[in-house]
Amino acid sequence: MQIKNIFKRNQNGFKNNFGHVLVIAGSYNMPGAGVLCANSAITSGAGLVTIAFPKSAYPVIAKNIKPEIMLLPLEEKNGTFSKSAQNKILKFIEKRKITSVAIGCGTGKSSSVKNLILSIIKKFDIYVTIDADGLNSLEGKQKNSIIKEFKNSKSKIIVTPHPKEFERISGVKYKEDKNYRKEITKTFAENNDIICLLKGHKTVVSDGKKVYVNTTGNAGMATAGSGDVLTGIISAFACIENKDLLLKVSTAVYVHGLAGDFAAKEKSQVSMTASDIIGNIFKAIKKITK
Repeated sequence: MQIKNIFKRNQNGFKNNFGHVLVIAGSYNMPGAGVLCANSAITSGAGLVTIAFPKSAYPVIAKNIKPEIMLLPLEEKNGTFSKSAQNKILKFIEKRKITSVAIGCGTGKSSSVKNLILSIIKKFDIYVTIDADGLNSLEGKQKNSIIKEFKNSKSKIIVTPHPKEFERISGVKYKEDKNYRKEITKTFAENNDIICLLKGHKTVVSDGKKVYVNTTGNAGMATAGSGDVLTGIISAFACIENKDLLLKVSTAVYVHGLAGDFAAKEKSQVSMTASDIIGNIFKAIKKITK
C-alpha cells in the first residue's frame, strides 16, 4: 500500500481545499475528549476545524483547545445536546459546507446523540466518523434497525469500535484471534456498507472488500484519550483529495500508531499520554513522506 503520495498538496490551494472538520464532542464530565479530537484533527492537516459542544464545557475547552480551532458552544439538556442544539448543528453543516464530521468523543450515551447521528447520515453526503459514545448511543432494543440505516445513508461512514463496542453494535461475540478479527471486521463492513476499524493490538481496517492490519503502535497507547486522537486523525485524513477512503483511514491508523511509537521513545510507554501522541503526529507524517 503506497501511502506517502496522499499527502501531496496543491500548491495553489487554500484552507477550504483541505476540508472543514466538525468535531461534535465533549460534555460537562468529559470535555477533554473533544479537545483531544479537535486538536488532533487540526494537527493532521484539516484546513479548518470547529468543535461543537454543550456550553457547560466551555471553560475547559476554551482553555485547552488550540487557538486555530473555532468554537461552537450549544444549548444542552441533562448534560448533552438539546433539540435546538441538534438543529443548529445540522444548519451549521449545511451553511459552512462541512467536509467531515467526528462524533461521539466524550458526548455521553444518549438518545439525542443517536438522533443527531441518524439525522446527519440521512441528510449529508459527507464523511462521518462515529466513535466512543456515538457508538454506545446506537445500542438498545432498536439497535439492528439503527445499524441498517448505515446502508441507506448519504454519508460515507467510518466506525471505530474497540472489542466490547464491536460486540454491542454488531451482536457478534469477540475473541482474540487474528484471523477471526479480520473476518468479523470485513463481514460487518460489508453487511453495512461502511468502513470498520476494529481497535486493538494490530488494529484491523476493512471496507468489506479489502482488509488491512496495522503494524505500528505499542502498549503505551492503551491510555485515556488515545482513541479520541485517532478519531481526529481519521476525520482530517478523510478530507484529503483522494477517492480511496480505505487508504486514507488505514493511513490514519498507521500514523496514529507511529506517532505513539515516537511518543513512547520520548516519554516511555508508562508515562506517555494521548497529548504526547498529538505532539508526535508531525514526526510520523514527515517519516512517511520521506
